[in-house]
Amino acid sequence: MTDTTVLEQTHLPIGDWEFPRLEPRGYVEPRNRILKRTGYYGGPVKGAPSTSRQVEVLNQGILESPMQFEGLLSGVETLSKTPSVNDQFQAYALGLVDSPNVVEAGDVGVGKSTLMKCDYVLRALTLLRRRVVVVDKKQQSPTEPWGEYTNVAHTAGVDPIRLALGDRDGSRINMLDPALSQTRFIAGDTGALMVLQQAAALLNDGTPLDTWERKALRAALRDGAAQARGRGRVVNIYDVLDHCGVISDELTRQMSPTALERMHEAGLTLRFILERLPEEMPGLFDGETSENVKLGEKLTVFDISQLPEDGPAVPLAMMLANAWTLGTIRRSEPGWKTTFCVDEGWFLVGGPMGKVIQSNAKLSRALGLSNVVNIHHISDIPADDPAVAFIKEAGTMHLFRQSKADDAVAAAQIAGLKPGAAEQLMTLPKGQHFKKVGLAAEVRIAHFRSELERQITDTSAGLTGAAL
Repeated sequence: MTDTTVLEQTHLPIGDWEFPRLEPRGYVEPRNRILKRTGYYGGPVKGAPSTSRQVEVLNQGILESPMQFEGLLSGVETLSKTPSVNDQFQAYALGLVDSPNVVEAGDVGVGKSTLMKCDYVLRALTLLRRRVVVVDKKQQSPTEPWGEYTNVAHTAGVDPIRLALGDRDGSRINMLDPALSQTRFIAGDTGALMVLQQAAALLNDGTPLDTWERKALRAALRDGAAQARGRGRVVNIYDVLDHCGVISDELTRQMSPTALERMHEAGLTLRFILERLPEEMPGLFDGETSENVKLGEKLTVFDISQLPEDGPAVPLAMMLANAWTLGTIRRSEPGWKTTFCVDEGWFLVGGPMGKVIQSNAKLSRALGLSNVVNIHHISDIPADDPAVAFIKEAGTMHLFRQSKADDAVAAAQIAGLKPGAAEQLMTLPKGQHFKKVGLAAEVRIAHFRSELERQITDTSAGLTGAAL
């Protein structure tokens, strides 16, 4: 920078009033050689070295608010100390983003879960006509058999929907419950039939049903539903199993003996697939839905932290939580906004659930739905995985510390950060992150918590032994 001119205030008398006047002070052009020798004239004021980016704040012509001011307080922008707010729905309403979906990315233990719990769950619940659904995958501590959102749920006055194998205190979800009847996964397929098709594919190692098996499924679901209605109850998986491989009189009249044999075999194959539900996952998806499974609350937490990592239980639970949420949205009054939070989004990568979340992202504008996903190790995600598309399409990104250079570079490239941001991502302190909203330049945010939020959202009790 060039030498800086410092201004001093004097007063300019005009009539009976005195107005302030700014005059230059510092280096004064010498006009009298004698006074100059005696040191009367001061030396030049030395300028401070800086950059044009740093001194933008001094230029009122280019100074602007780094972010929106309509929303819930989250923290402060570290450079200007400007308050930072989070409200993805308001950002969409203001035209700042094209999508209300949110991605949080970073290493383990850098503050992603804390931000989600505070900004997208607890604080969001204080707003009218807002609903939050959480899929809780992480166990609170090695000695406590429940998820880490249990304290958040209890603070909000609700009990988590806890899914656990062989646990009498766990909840059961009937995947054929009428609450799912309005759920839409893929154009043209709706309701219980699509839920069963998705479940069968997950149980069959990701292989979809073929044409004959889908026909057998439709027939078994139709006849099973009629059986349940005759008994005065809601259809469940046992009703469907009772009719898998059973050829109805209608089909007998329509098909040749060869076709009937093939249909019978398709029905048996379907039975072998679906009977894994009651045999391998008893108490989870068979029978009637538990009474505590209610999605009319402002907060619903699906605790799947006790389900085994391997196998179809977690994807099935995730699919049903998602399906139940969409069905609830469609039956809600207009004006409600729903935030669907997945705090451990890694299991969305490389499987069918990534496609489900991406499908939700495309429906978000029409349904008033925002998907908020935490994820790490972005560089490990295959380029053609639906998770990459979801990250790129998210309107808001919170990028926390990425200690691996590959992850930092991948995050900076996907988010479109400015040059040099990848190096800064690798050294961000815990609780700070880069926030990228739409096409605006990223800003560095320090997240704040109240003392009550600190107690509720603390996730280190399992390591430190601290009481929550």
